[in-house]
Amino acid sequence: MRKLLCLLVLTCSNIHAQKVFDARIGEKEILTPLPSQEPKINGPKLYGARPGKEFVFRIPCQGERPIKFEIVGLTHQLNLDTDKGIITGTVPKEKGEYPMKVIASNKYGKVSREFKLVVGEQIALTPPTGWNSWGGHMLMITDDIMRKTADIFVEKGFADVGFQYISIDDCWMKTSKESFATKKDYKKKQHEGFSFDGLVGEVRNTEGNVIPNNNFPDMKAMTDYIHNYGLKVGIYSSPGPYTCQNFEGSLGYEKLDADQYANWGFDLLKYDLCSGNSYLKGNRGLSESYPQSALWQPMAIYLSLQKRDILFNLCQYGFENPWEWAPDLGIATWRTGGDLNHNVENYFKEALRISTELRAYSKPGQWNDPDFMYIHKLRDHRKMVNPSQEIKLSTNQRYQYVTLWSIISAPFFFSCDINEIDEFTIRLLTNPDVMNINQDELGHVAETIKNEDDEVIMIKRLADSSKVLAVFNNSTVDERVIDVDLKTMGFQNSVEVFDVWRQENLSMVAEKISIRLSPNGVGLFILK
Repeated sequence: MRKLLCLLVLTCSNIHAQKVFDARIGEKEILTPLPSQEPKINGPKLYGARPGKEFVFRIPCQGERPIKFEIVGLTHQLNLDTDKGIITGTVPKEKGEYPMKVIASNKYGKVSREFKLVVGEQIALTPPTGWNSWGGHMLMITDDIMRKTADIFVEKGFADVGFQYISIDDCWMKTSKESFATKKDYKKKQHEGFSFDGLVGEVRNTEGNVIPNNNFPDMKAMTDYIHNYGLKVGIYSSPGPYTCQNFEGSLGYEKLDADQYANWGFDLLKYDLCSGNSYLKGNRGLSESYPQSALWQPMAIYLSLQKRDILFNLCQYGFENPWEWAPDLGIATWRTGGDLNHNVENYFKEALRISTELRAYSKPGQWNDPDFMYIHKLRDHRKMVNPSQEIKLSTNQRYQYVTLWSIISAPFFFSCDINEIDEFTIRLLTNPDVMNINQDELGHVAETIKNEDDEVIMIKRLADSSKVLAVFNNSTVDERVIDVDLKTMGFQNSVEVFDVWRQENLSMVAEKISIRLSPNGVGLFILK
């Protein structure tokens, strides 16, 4: 009620009497309400897949279970589990668009939504979404943690808003005795206190296939477990001989590894520069014309030839402008900078860069990736056995972080210690309309229309012609009232305002909206 009273309904005779909307956020304040009992379908309205590939997709849908699902126009190559809302089967071999209508019903209501399968050479027509193990688990990642994450995705509502991928980062392979014995001193400090039992030994079998370490006894069983939820699974490697933590890389084994990932059932590969940088420099010592892209091309080719779509997540920290050449290799996402878990406070700087100088390179099928949303508890990369600790971001900064990744069309991946996840973080990440803004099929990257005096205003266009307004106060100490002239956003008449974080329709507003924000605060609105 407090918030609704703060926003005055304007009339033609009194359009200048605008009051201030109070969008301040208190410490650990949970803004996202619990989902209603009625069905609400979320996530992407279109989905890209290559012809003839194996297919799995879970319809993101909130509401009290059981929910019954129907699809009007489902192609005969695909099957729907009407109780789970999971689509499986084979993508049609004919390229083109396959429009469908998804219907979800329970005892509280019935809802429908358009959905389009786009069969062609591009996947990731909206930014990929999910969780990655690195920030919260590092060396300690296991099969059990991957399965537990899948359970949490379903039990806590992540799958219901549209999170899809559950991804292993480094440390699932073995490290050779030679590599283990010659690790540099800083690696020894990073790994001090960790038991490498079952992780050191032969790294490949007699056929050349990479061998998982003892923490992953059966990769196929693990991916089957996660696929049974309708979710997808990601894996990790490096184009060099070793990963960043000195485990087995893919150099010289690209085809074998790509085949193996597909046979195990993986749907994404994060491919990390690591020791590949030394290999790249060595080749350039022989040939100055050896391009950066040559290091990544073999894996890109072999992934594209697999029986299932495997999304290529390029991780080489933005060297030599991957946004200019990665799309030509069929790569869907590429990192624009370094690891944010080392410098999580740089989240705003990275987002603004994508919203300004790099925004033209993001579009359906290809996305600038500023790294994961490192949220809640993380491990320290300098000594990985230490318990995970809370990130040094305030509540308001965490709302800023997630808001920014939503509106700049960043891959909507988060990383944290899944064993320690709390209710605040769950509700922070499972706001359905924050996800839906990120997954909007237009793929428009928010434009920065003001960035001065600690005030930032960003606008994102949506496919239904509505607009997203994000307003940020970057003062660390002072509250701020920020005025937004709606005419500059293209609105000539009164507009409907929806507060995305609080899930509230506010009223009609004319000419301008004034918003009061906490230090490091944010307001996120949809205007129609």
